[in-house]
Amino acid sequence: MAATPRREDFQPDALLDLADQLQCTTIPRRYALTFLDMLQMRVERILSATVSNDTEDAMDAVLSLKVNAHMVGARSIAETCNGLEQNILDGDMPVAARNARTLRGNIGTLKTAMHDFLSYALKESASKVSAPGC
Repeated sequence: MAATPRREDFQPDALLDLADQLQCTTIPRRYALTFLDMLQMRVERILSATVSNDTEDAMDAVLSLKVNAHMVGARSIAETCNGLEQNILDGDMPVAARNARTLRGNIGTLKTAMHDFLSYALKESASKVSAPGC
């Protein structure tokens, strides 16, 4: 049985704000779907870098995921990345590697929450006239 998404896992405000600013749902929707498509790969990169003690790659991967998670409202992922960033800055790669494993557990719940949101709130509208690219 899949875990039930919690408010701490996903907050759609950032995507809704982007859609409102652009007067378009297509771009935020595509951005969110791309984020979800790349999520597993990004998490695996963090796990690999922390386990292999590659501080530079780990920090690059963590910051990339943190920023993108924040932009789509993936709060639990962004918060975990905040902690990982601090672990890496402290030079504590074993703790970072252990903490990075929690990211895997957040993927399924986050995907469920975001897909549910995208299916009702940011539907692509074929009939809606919008700005170019939207």
